[in-house]
Amino acid sequence: MKRLIGFEAAPAGDLRLPVVTVGVFDGVHRGHSHLIYELRRWSHAIGGTASVLTFERHPVTLLRGIEIPMILSVENRLLELERHGVELAWVIDFGAIRELSPEAFLSDVLVRRLGCKHLLLGFDSTLGKGRAGTARNLPGIGASLGIEVRIAPPVFDKEGKKISSTAIRDAIRRGDLEAAANVLGRPFSIRGPVVRGAGRGRALGVATANLDLTGQLVPPDGVYLVRVYAGERTAAAVANLGVGPTFGEQGPRRLEVHVPGWSGDLYGETLEVRLVRRLREERRFPDAATLREQIGRDIAALAQAVASGEV
Repeated sequence: MKRLIGFEAAPAGDLRLPVVTVGVFDGVHRGHSHLIYELRRWSHAIGGTASVLTFERHPVTLLRGIEIPMILSVENRLLELERHGVELAWVIDFGAIRELSPEAFLSDVLVRRLGCKHLLLGFDSTLGKGRAGTARNLPGIGASLGIEVRIAPPVFDKEGKKISSTAIRDAIRRGDLEAAANVLGRPFSIRGPVVRGAGRGRALGVATANLDLTGQLVPPDGVYLVRVYAGERTAAAVANLGVGPTFGEQGPRRLEVHVPGWSGDLYGETLEVRLVRRLREERRFPDAATLREQIGRDIAALAQAVASGEV
């Protein structure tokens, strides 16, 4: 997938028949997956390029001053878009286009910078200052500029509710991994680089890979059964999300992942950790020996989950 980062990085109309969709795509959930499927199908039919214009920050953060915690970082969002078959992703700051009318956005950004003549939008998409461009009027505006605008139908969850990133955020915050997975269309995962920790796990005989969680939306602290992906390797694991209270540490939250049987140095690698089930809360133990005993029980629970096919 070709990546364009920044408003000035647009290819100035040299794309092959770009079929474009626009949105935040936070989480790249089931609704987004359906939209991207329709995008790819349209682009394949005309021999074009399946293209996504997305935003570095959530528009609400700029428009209302409300900080929206993102389900996926920009890098992780781009990885998911690539997994879904997007061929080009252009990431811009919403501030660069916030004052544009729908007509100016289509003509100055999509037509002049991307050479877009085919635009696919979600049923509730809005474009332009004041959210003036909607599913009702954008097809007409597009037609006046030589753009065919199609509107994709809504996608609903198992309960008949509209799929939304807000519902995913709420589920993650309350630790409802099943609900989050239902809307995402896959287990909720955390991706991040492996950083050096305090070495407590190795001292306890259970070496861990510690993931930096900066800027990531995560569920409540606790011990989780997980599946880890490192390049071509994958394995079941147990992970502690929190600050390690037994040793009196109150530093940044970390995800400490222990993979039974794995060896080797993972520092600097990026891991994807899919959270399957919360096993227990994180708690302070009276001493290292008691903690070691509990970790042994956690690993035994992981073995049972693997035997049953859960992880």
